[in-house]
Amino acid sequence: MKKIAGIGLVLVVASMSPADAQQTAPAPAESSLKIEMRFLDKAFKNLIDSLIFGNLKAVEEPFHAVHEAKVNTEKALKRGEIKLPKNPDKAREFVRMDGEFHRHLEDLLEAAGKGDSKGVQRMTVKLLNGCVQCHAKFRN
Repeated sequence: MKKIAGIGLVLVVASMSPADAQQTAPAPAESSLKIEMRFLDKAFKNLIDSLIFGNLKAVEEPFHAVHEAKVNTEKALKRGEIKLPKNPDKAREFVRMDGEFHRHLEDLLEAAGKGDSKGVQRMTVKLLNGCVQCHAKFRN
């Protein structure tokens, strides 16, 4: 029985076309910037839910992953591993905007920690505007 299963496996592998083999090849590693953006997306979705349901205590936790990912992004930028899709010659401006964005995140978390719903709303708008400006300049 094992011999028949082994022969079947060999036949399946042998019948695979090169296109099939390419589909099973591992995908290239995701950049640290994209990883940070994925964590930021999750954190913002949680932020909106937290505002809607009046649960400001839930705002902070997902932003810890964003902060950790930011450290990796900074290292990758210094090593030249991140290429901005648009305006790659303006990496310094990207770093400045990113620093400002993360300072605003700290203000957001401080407001959330104090239970300041209006402050959280104000910082959410400021942060989302920062996302739009950065993407307009460096991504879209």
